[in-house]
Amino acid sequence: MKKIVLILTGAIIFAWQGLSFASSVDALIQKLEDKGILTDQEAIQIKGQIASDERSSTETTFKSLLPDWLNSIKLTGDFRLRYQYQRRGLTSLSSSSVVFPRNRGRYRARLQLEDQINDKLKVIFGIATDGTTPRSNNITFGGNTTGNDAFGKGYIVANKAYAIYTPTSFITLKGGKMDNPIWEPTTVLWDPDITPEGGDFEFQKKLTDWLTPWGSTGIFVLHDAGPSATLHEDPFLFWAQYGIKGNVTEKAYYKVAGIYYNVHNPSNIILSNSLDTNTIIPGYGLRYSFNDVVGGTADIGINDPFGEMLPYFLNIPQVGLMGQYTDNRAANSDHTGASWLIGGYAGNTVINGFGTWKLLTGYKVIEKDAWLDSLPDDDFYSGDTNTAGYRTQLDIGLAKNVWMTIALFDTRVFKRMSSFVNSTTPTTSTVFAKSNSETLVQADLNFKF
Repeated sequence: MKKIVLILTGAIIFAWQGLSFASSVDALIQKLEDKGILTDQEAIQIKGQIASDERSSTETTFKSLLPDWLNSIKLTGDFRLRYQYQRRGLTSLSSSSVVFPRNRGRYRARLQLEDQINDKLKVIFGIATDGTTPRSNNITFGGNTTGNDAFGKGYIVANKAYAIYTPTSFITLKGGKMDNPIWEPTTVLWDPDITPEGGDFEFQKKLTDWLTPWGSTGIFVLHDAGPSATLHEDPFLFWAQYGIKGNVTEKAYYKVAGIYYNVHNPSNIILSNSLDTNTIIPGYGLRYSFNDVVGGTADIGINDPFGEMLPYFLNIPQVGLMGQYTDNRAANSDHTGASWLIGGYAGNTVINGFGTWKLLTGYKVIEKDAWLDSLPDDDFYSGDTNTAGYRTQLDIGLAKNVWMTIALFDTRVFKRMSSFVNSTTPTTSTVFAKSNSETLVQADLNFKF
């Protein structure tokens, strides 16, 4: 302490002589070091401490000059580089097997601005690269950019824009273009890149360590019908998902919920981004409605399941099982309205830092009319319904906020149906027509800031 006081006093003297504070301190420290009063290590330590104090003082002064609303802004984002291999074996009209392999490079970039306006109100706005569909923010190298020219420029679009109001600690209201509030342990009915538009009511109240009731209810607008004589209301989706979660023991945990969907679509229109894999009536629209879809979801697991039984380098922080089932009861007459998932996972809860990891695998089925074909994960057999298969994913932390993801999809058509193709007939020249099976491999390098 005495040494620091001595240095600061000397620096002030030098400063009065017209020298800058930084150069004065450096000169004084160097003289004290030359005379043997300070060791090399002590000199480095004092310089670092003074630099840190100066930086902190500068930041404090700068923040005091900014308006309060600007100080509360939080800026986050992520960037992903991807290599993707896709191989689909087609069944042509002559029943011969045709294979169309594709190798692609892709990137995705997202930026989010969050402003805490007051203690109850928050606004979030996000932009992202435009993947041309609601289910993707991917830009393909040499692909979906202006004019499909070499090195074309990708578009940036509004990815999120919504407000969050928290009147109490256990109630949240949201409105706008938002992150999807519907919980799935992994992707089944919803693509993870979808940011739906509408309103949401959320509830969560911890009663004990082992019991926390939670849930959400809301409406998503699916299509702006416009001033049409046949469409008296905009098609929208209503949902209600409620459940409980908590810790059964010190290590074991669970989360379960039931869900109900009602797609209010009075004229049975086909959404513009659909794939025509639902059953349709040619020239009219969907054969079945989606106004009575019910189901449930569960996730159970154990933290540190093996304790000290395994050596530290083989430690498994968490293991768990997950499952989901839904039934579109409006399509039961055709036995094409169910979806289900069974799977498991092991590893860290959060991937952040070297050595963290998580392995997830599962088998999923989405029958033909189980769900709107414009909403499922577009990596799972291009987002079609009437599909089944396995998805396995490994995440490996490389550094803080940097990790690698390797995903394998082994998928196929679930049932052969004479009415499967509704509006077009696949030919061998159609790269992604309906087919037998598909193998998709993705290798991602992810950066978060």
